[in-house]
This record gives sequence, structure tokens and C-alpha cells, in this order.
Amino acid sequence: MNQLVRFSFIVFAFILAVFALVFLLMVINPDILGGMVVLITLMAEQTSYKIIAIVFWLIVLTLSVLAMVYGIMSGRLRRTRIRSTDIGSIDVSVDAIESIALNSAKSAQCGIKTAKARVAPSKGDKITVQLNTVLYSDVEVPSMMAKVQDRIKKDIERYTGIPVAQVLVRVIRVEPVAARVER
Repeated sequence: MNQLVRFSFIVFAFILAVFALVFLLMVINPDILGGMVVLITLMAEQTSYKIIAIVFWLIVLTLSVLAMVYGIMSGRLRRTRIRSTDIGSIDVSVDAIESIALNSAKSAQCGIKTAKARVAPSKGDKITVQLNTVLYSDVEVPSMMAKVQDRIKKDIERYTGIPVAQVLVRVIRVEPVAARVER
């Protein structure tokens, strides 16, 4: 999530919390409700306050719509990817696709110590796979990770029939190969 979206969510959450607090206080205490009615009446009568209120609430409305659209559009990939055949449909879960990616990465024997896979939707009913890895120190990172990318793409497309738009490999850390000490 980029910083602008995160900032928008923080501002929206703050405004929503203030609005909820004021509404709660208005319900609890009728004097606050009367004061809010007077304040809104005064704002409606003065043009400068009216413009400020309109701009403020338009910003709140825009942020809420953007948050809703972002939440819908960037949500986790559907729980399954449905493929139709002549006989019926085949549901491949996101967890299964992530497992295939992890198995492919480990079986490529490219010095991966640990890895986590994440699947996201991409354009044209394709998927994007992001693999976060921890490598051993004796690995040629560019050539080996290119091999891992190719293997993941081929395995997912072969086993599920779902096209892969791209495979992003992120090397988080490189750890030294520990020497085994036998006693």
C-alpha cells in the first residue's frame, strides 16, 4: 500500500472517529444535540462557513468512495480461480497456487532457505506471483532467481492452466551457510 493511500485511510478513519464521537455525544446529551443544530444553522446562514463545510464534506465523501473502491479492487484475489470445462468447473484456490509457487522455488535448488509466496490478480485474467525469499550466501542471485522465476511461471501454468503475467522475486536477506559440526 503506497503512502498516499495509507495517509488517506488514516485521515478518513480519523474523520469517521470524530463524526462517530460527536454523534454519540449528541445521542447521549440533548444539550449537545441542540448546540449542533444551532451550529449547523449558523453555518448555513454564513456563506464562508457554508463553503468550508461543503468542501470538507466533499473531501470526506471522496475519501470514503476511494477507500471503498480501493478495498474492493485491491482485495485479496478471489478465494478460487474457476476454470470451466466440458464436464464442469475446476476451482483452484489461491492457497494452492501459492503452494505450487513455493514448491517450485524450493525444488529449483537455487539456495533458497525460506520463502513466502503471494498471489495477486493482474490484467487480462492473469495472476502475478510475488516471492519473498531468504537466501544462503553462496548463491548467484541474478541467475538463480531468474531460474526460480521461470520455474514458478511454468509450473503454475502447467499445473493449473492459469496464465501468469509476472513473477516478482524479492530477496529479503542473505544468510551465511552454517558449517555443520559433528561430535
